[in-house]
Amino acid sequence: MFKAKIYLIALTTFFCCFTSVADSDVNAELYPYRHNIAKDHSMQILNSGIGSLWARVDLMRRAEETLELEYFIFNTDTASRIIMREMIAAAKRGVKVRLLVDKSAAVFVLDEYYAHALRRKNVEVRYYNAASIIQISTVQFRNHRKMISRDGVEAITGGRNIADEYFDLSETFNFLDRDVWLEGPIVKTMVDSFDKYWASDIVEIPARPEKPIKFAGDSVVSYKERQKRNRQHKERVKRHRNRIRESKSIYKATKKEKEALNYALSYGKKALATTDKSICPHVGFATDREGGDFAKRVSSQEYHRDFRLLRKEIAGWMKLTDKEITLDSPYFLNNSRSREALHELLEKKITVNILTNSLGSTDAIYVATVFSDEVRQYTPIDYFNAYIYTGFFSGESEVMNEKVKDAVWGTHSKTIVFNDDAFMVGTFNIDNRSSYYNTEMAIFCKNSKPLRDDVQNNIELRMKSSKKLGKNGRPEDGSKLLANSSLTKKMLYFFLKIPATLLKFLL
Repeated sequence: MFKAKIYLIALTTFFCCFTSVADSDVNAELYPYRHNIAKDHSMQILNSGIGSLWARVDLMRRAEETLELEYFIFNTDTASRIIMREMIAAAKRGVKVRLLVDKSAAVFVLDEYYAHALRRKNVEVRYYNAASIIQISTVQFRNHRKMISRDGVEAITGGRNIADEYFDLSETFNFLDRDVWLEGPIVKTMVDSFDKYWASDIVEIPARPEKPIKFAGDSVVSYKERQKRNRQHKERVKRHRNRIRESKSIYKATKKEKEALNYALSYGKKALATTDKSICPHVGFATDREGGDFAKRVSSQEYHRDFRLLRKEIAGWMKLTDKEITLDSPYFLNNSRSREALHELLEKKITVNILTNSLGSTDAIYVATVFSDEVRQYTPIDYFNAYIYTGFFSGESEVMNEKVKDAVWGTHSKTIVFNDDAFMVGTFNIDNRSSYYNTEMAIFCKNSKPLRDDVQNNIELRMKSSKKLGKNGRPEDGSKLLANSSLTKKMLYFFLKIPATLLKFLL
């Protein structure tokens, strides 16, 4: 899975001012990175994967002027190709369509061939941070933001990237995730932040793929060597032509893609019926600043002050918590800052509920090895409740077929419920990458109990498909901590324990 690739990059690298949530004014210095608006916004919580795919397609089909898409992962599978064709259809209507994709070597798929195929249909593509793994100065600083917006008035953000596993379509591994749909003036702020990233110094415009050039100077080499080089050139040309054909195939839907789209269109809206569109009277948006790199990170004071803005907003909203807080994150890896905040909550006898992955439900084995030691620091405390997801489908909605249902399922939501009427949905994980390296974003809402309850109720539903950990850090029901895990996963769990512990600061 992609998280394992991130670990390898980390291993290679290793060895070679708070704005009050009551303030509705725009702070010129922080805009558009942090902005709170005390005005009504329409919102809906998108828990269903297939429903969230339908919501994106519906949003794109209603675009009249602009579409902005920004993702950490943008694959070329069924869901991704559906989204690409909707972008192309919008561009054909005259909509200005822009797509920004992170170029992490660990997860990058939408290469220059696909970018050119989209550009031929008037879809602009750019890549964020194209640094190679040997460029320690920038390679760790990924753009983990996820959003789609139309016409500056409507947007969706949350945990979902663009790939089958985020939309209940994979027959091997799927994520239970969460997005928020919103409409209102804060969307302009989100688009303005997108523009900052779009114009960043570490963003590149994909080059047009060029036909391989035949090696010059054949006359000075032997006949045997010339023959070898000719064969190699023919193979390169063949691969080039195949890649062109492959990328252009996005223009026409396959039978499988038509079936998936029809399922999303027919069932997607129904899948979202468990939540309603409601009004949030106070909305906040926060994102980290673009352009971070190793040099800025070394200048710790400047970096934390000027770049790590989302975690400051989260800290401000946590002040609303008086009795109970619920954290839903695929990873639970504390650092000095988050550990201090957690201890402060527990010392105040505030109940802290955590929903995260077990080894059986995660695609990041090395994180599970560190988590088991991390969580045991807190499980003996009366006010701390930890739940680990089992890896089975929660049953919260229909799925396309039995193979999808029988796949491994893990939680991927990035959500905090602060009190009985305030919450956050975004891209921020409880780990060091989200705290120190990745750029993240989130939407906050307060004074809306219906929306908050939609979030909390879904978390509690997923907790029913989880194991609660006891005082000793093991499941209360007596089951094994590593239950529902393959032998390979268990072997890697123990093999990676030491290196993962050493590299925890990069996880």
